[in-house]
Amino acid sequence: MKVLMIQAGGNFMLRGTTHPVCRDLMFSSTWLKNNGYEIAVYDRCIEKTPLQKVLASFRAECAVVFIAHTSSMRDAIQVSKALKRECIPVIWADFLPAICEELIRDLDCFDYALFGEFCISLQNLLSALERQEDVGTVAGIGYFKDGVFTKTREQPLQDLAELPAVDWSLIDVEKCFRVFPGCRKMLYLSASVGCSWQCDFCYATLCYRKVRRKRPIACVLEEIEYLVRHHQLDGVNFSDELLSFTDTELEAVKACRTRLGNAFIWGGETRANGLTKEKLLAMHEAGCRWLLFGLESGSPRIRKSVHKEYDSAGVRTVVNWCSEIGIATYGSFILGFLGEDVPDLRQTVSFAKSLDLDAWLFNYYIPVTSTPAYQKIKEACGFEIKSLMEYEKLSSPDTCEHNFSAVPKKDLATIKAYFDLHTITNRKKHVEQAVFSQMFVKMWDTVKQYLHVAPKDFFPALFSIFKRGLSVMAFFLHPRIVKKYRLLQK
Repeated sequence: MKVLMIQAGGNFMLRGTTHPVCRDLMFSSTWLKNNGYEIAVYDRCIEKTPLQKVLASFRAECAVVFIAHTSSMRDAIQVSKALKRECIPVIWADFLPAICEELIRDLDCFDYALFGEFCISLQNLLSALERQEDVGTVAGIGYFKDGVFTKTREQPLQDLAELPAVDWSLIDVEKCFRVFPGCRKMLYLSASVGCSWQCDFCYATLCYRKVRRKRPIACVLEEIEYLVRHHQLDGVNFSDELLSFTDTELEAVKACRTRLGNAFIWGGETRANGLTKEKLLAMHEAGCRWLLFGLESGSPRIRKSVHKEYDSAGVRTVVNWCSEIGIATYGSFILGFLGEDVPDLRQTVSFAKSLDLDAWLFNYYIPVTSTPAYQKIKEACGFEIKSLMEYEKLSSPDTCEHNFSAVPKKDLATIKAYFDLHTITNRKKHVEQAVFSQMFVKMWDTVKQYLHVAPKDFFPALFSIFKRGLSVMAFFLHPRIVKKYRLLQK
């Protein structure tokens, strides 16, 4: 059976310099290929070839559309309708069906949806279609039965040791590399899937059942070694929801780097609490050069309300250790949580300023449908997302479309502007690690990537950068708010 694996295109941010290769697409494509299916991967974030030309050269019997970001919804619907006109069965996959189940039930542009375990469920669904069997017996899918969207039983979690190393020959890897601080050819890879924490605003609680599963380190390093030897990979940004290596795994990573002449560095998102100085030293020795901490808020009250509790003093200690060792640190914060008030924001500002970070990443809260946090907002504010297009409008964390906090939007905008400006002007840097204060040195690389990968998005990118520049002006336009939150106090 010939299966066309499609990653739906998104806005210019996905097509341009921040586009990560879809993890589930690559896992599923490799799995199907190894099980006898003829596979073609069509990534609309980086490919210029029109869909009709792809279909002419690859006579697909079925198509799987991966929707990895809310901004990919419009393209997913468009490409799915085009496939349906060609009488090709369409399967939707990735995180969108899981978080938007109620919003996709009335759509007519797809035939099936995958929930949870993509490799096993997808293979079983394709097998049922090929044999013309009842798809209702396939676990982990949704389908239309007599015009009504029906969801089958849950597919048990798969042991990731069953998954082979990703076959990177399926895509044009060179188009996927990104310029990243300290790297010229960085790629997003995955060492684990899911997260065991209980944050009630996060998509991972829906998609991965609050379970973290690790891939065998040998498979991960096999991919890295292939990419270094064949494509000169020099940076790995692990897209794991929670990156964590054991001492044994770190030794394996270190040995791999030594074997490859220390050709690559790496980093990813993790939790600060629980990290020791000895662990950080071992990580640095194994090539770790940056870490992202999802801190969300400096207010214990807000953290408790969203189930993201941690010890602030412990985080501060870990950040200081990273600075001492030479690991760049990025702190991610969210503004506009339900009921967030002035004292909460003052605590967030004070906490963020107390951290010796390399970059402060402040974003506005975007509700993820079906999460407990979204249900609380529906009950408290009567707010409800009624369509995919409405949800798409909320997809930018740089724009505060809806403010669920107890403070005006301009307060949130001023705080965000201050930390954006603070990050840009930050003078801190580490050995081997050019941080955000050097971002303008890489501006030309960014321009070249847009012109090569997505020229039609070049001017929208410039316009967005211009808007971001205007948003930073909020810091200068609201001196009373600056004083209110003590932004300039040391």
